Amino acid sequence: MIENNFSNRVYRKHQEKLFALVRMPIVTEETVQEAILYMCEIVADMLAVDTVSIWHFDTSYQSISCQVAYSHESGTHYPELTVHRALAPDYFDALQTDRILAFEDVRNHPLVKDLYKEYFVEGKRVYSMLDAPIYANNRAKGVICCETFLPREWNYLEELIVSTLADFIAILYFRLDRQAVDTHIRRLAYTDELTGLLKDVGFIEKVDAERQRHSQQLGAMVYLKVDDFRSVEDAIGIEKSDEIVREAANRLRRYVDESKLSRLSQSGFAIWLPYGDRIKLNTVADELCEALVRDPFIVDELEVILTVSAFIAVEQEDLTTLQMIHRTRIAASERGLQRAAIVFYEEEMGTKAANRLILEMNLRSGLAGNEFLLYYQPKIDALTGSLKGFEGLMRWNHPERGLVPPLDFIPLAESTGVIIDLEEWAFVTACRQLKRWHERGERYELALNLSARHFLSEGVVEKFAQIAREEGVCTSYLTLEITESVGMENQQHVIDRFVAFREEGFSISIDDFGTGFSAFVYLKHYPIHEIKIDRQFIQVTENDPTGNVIVESIVDLARGLNLKTVCEGVETLEQWNALRELGCDEMQGYYFSRPLPLEELEEWIADYTTQKRDA
Repeated sequence: MIENNFSNRVYRKHQEKLFALVRMPIVTEETVQEAILYMCEIVADMLAVDTVSIWHFDTSYQSISCQVAYSHESGTHYPELTVHRALAPDYFDALQTDRILAFEDVRNHPLVKDLYKEYFVEGKRVYSMLDAPIYANNRAKGVICCETFLPREWNYLEELIVSTLADFIAILYFRLDRQAVDTHIRRLAYTDELTGLLKDVGFIEKVDAERQRHSQQLGAMVYLKVDDFRSVEDAIGIEKSDEIVREAANRLRRYVDESKLSRLSQSGFAIWLPYGDRIKLNTVADELCEALVRDPFIVDELEVILTVSAFIAVEQEDLTTLQMIHRTRIAASERGLQRAAIVFYEEEMGTKAANRLILEMNLRSGLAGNEFLLYYQPKIDALTGSLKGFEGLMRWNHPERGLVPPLDFIPLAESTGVIIDLEEWAFVTACRQLKRWHERGERYELALNLSARHFLSEGVVEKFAQIAREEGVCTSYLTLEITESVGMENQQHVIDRFVAFREEGFSISIDDFGTGFSAFVYLKHYPIHEIKIDRQFIQVTENDPTGNVIVESIVDLARGLNLKTVCEGVETLEQWNALRELGCDEMQGYYFSRPLPLEELEEWIADYTTQKRDA
């Protein structure tokens, strides 16, 4: 009987030790291993059994392996034993569902008799066995197994004790698993998976501590960012681009203490430097940029040559580390198209960024509040002077600022994506007005600008064709003007998009033609309908024969390719006459009319058509 196996004093000693093990402040693989060794000894002592062993399931529950065994004869040992489910499936099922498994005769019990000869720790000498599964995190992790060499009738108290000890072990396993999860979560929160560098959370903690230690010394936050890394990703793919990012991080490690280095964006790294002097910071930042890109990055035998810019915020006492990081990002947003730049944050940058944010919020609310208008600028037949149609141009009538110049809100709308909603609104508005003109017998054409972001977006062709059908407008009267730079995005994709628009009946015009080095590629390869010659060439036609030669060359080339030419920016009668002589098809500009709101436009149409009729 169990009562005769140990005294109360021994029981209390073991109990105190068990509670101490479960409550130990730090749980590691080593401390848990020490604990289960002691558990085996305790069980052997308390239950007076010959052998105690602890086994673990594999992750698929197809096998169970012995981790450690203890016997009075052999002490602690580590048998290399693994039991496979296929040999005793019912036994495996019972281990995963039952609280206790008691076997008085393992040689004849149906669950384990097939395991007897080969797998029991002490081989043929084992007669009775008591198993208590170890449950951690609501699943069986293993089992504590007690064996005797003589027949044993297991009583309730013995079963209770061994199952309780199994629970003690389960608590340790649970704490170990939880600690591993916490460690993993902390690693995910603090460490960038791609580069192994600190993420912003861990980086800020490190820099905060550094700033406290050196509170009398000014430092600075530097944000190093690869210029136009998006183009690299587009060219070689995300996976290979990640290789460049990893290599960039490794290069920076050679020059910067890793505790003061963080990856903040796809190709951007933050560095804390212990300098507050701008001249010194400029020098160090320049050296870091040079060290980062001095050698090309090799990806599958391809040499990728990059440039890097540095954005710097000098420390101020009232600024948090996060605020300084934010300042470097503001400086980066003000860099524009400049490459290999070193830019210091200035206070006016923050003011400008705040105003831009306010404008962006107003932009979104303005679209919802019907604050946008469509102005129309006439397009005139160069030969006859007759009115051919209009270009629709967006205007924003802000309730406080009045008319906001397009250059103030169009770039912001493009960078934030609001441009897509704006241009869809403009297209719907234009279609409705075009239908009104057509219904009263005026078969005008209408041109609208389409941003690169919208033009290259998925579904834009189908969307515009659907709108035209719903509004009852024939697409052959609609022209979409695309800036010349769009063609540099992805040539085949652009050609496919042009073809799709043409198949729906739209005309395509290349705006600002002649300002890009790839201009004539459009004429040769792209299925377009017209080109708009940039105003900078028109404005020199009166006095500069070179301007005439350029315009004449473009017009002749366009005519040979059966393309219509539109000259914009016509401001004088002399320019009109000169462009007409050069063979331009249509023109627009202030000589005829500035862009007008609809009410003023209708008056202008009436006056202009009357003058033409009278003439």
